[in-house]
Amino acid sequence: MVDRTRPLTHASEFAPTDAVSTLSLEDSQPSSDLSTTGASTLSPSLLKDLKRFSEDPVSAELLPVVAASVRHAKSLQLELELDGRDVELTLNPRQQLYYSQIDICALTDQALSRLKLVRIEPHPPTQTPPQRGQRIGSLRPLLWHLALRGAREDLLPEISGPIRCRLAFGISLSGLPMDGATQRLIQRMRAAPVAIEDLLPECNLRRGAIQRIWNALYLQSALMVSRAVPN
Repeated sequence: MVDRTRPLTHASEFAPTDAVSTLSLEDSQPSSDLSTTGASTLSPSLLKDLKRFSEDPVSAELLPVVAASVRHAKSLQLELELDGRDVELTLNPRQQLYYSQIDICALTDQALSRLKLVRIEPHPPTQTPPQRGQRIGSLRPLLWHLALRGAREDLLPEISGPIRCRLAFGISLSGLPMDGATQRLIQRMRAAPVAIEDLLPECNLRRGAIQRIWNALYLQSALMVSRAVPN
């Protein structure tokens, strides 16, 4: 079975990869035991998705929360903490934009890995002009940097399990920063679906590094996933 994973395309329906992935709004009901972190005002479908990572969504890692926002095309306002400093990050997947006081993509690897999620709030899908002191940026490079250089090394749940991946056709990665090892791995994935076990001896990369690249490609809608079908 082949899934064309396209988290950046809000007009097309995301194909779920497990039993509780991306539930529809009509099929999901609000939980009665929500935390008081602002999550109680999120859409039921998004909240259900976030609770796969943690009963309290705010205790989840940043990357799965960002991925869920993109997958559901739901705007979120995230309060982050970096070395004692509050950082607000607004995600607008439909407009492919983000807003923040700092240039998150310009942070060092160490700083990106220390970004902590403090609070999640819904945000209107129609973004008002950025407030004074806020920066506006393209969501695409933000997703790339968070996946490759952030705290998370594990595969996102949507692409975990016994899978083989190849590069999706017609998706441009131009303008995204990548080193030689990443370029070689991506080139290897153009020819045929491969498993991580195939890439480990060929690419001279750690498993965690390959998983980061797969997360980054997934968030660019650049993966085609072959998933084993249970007997």
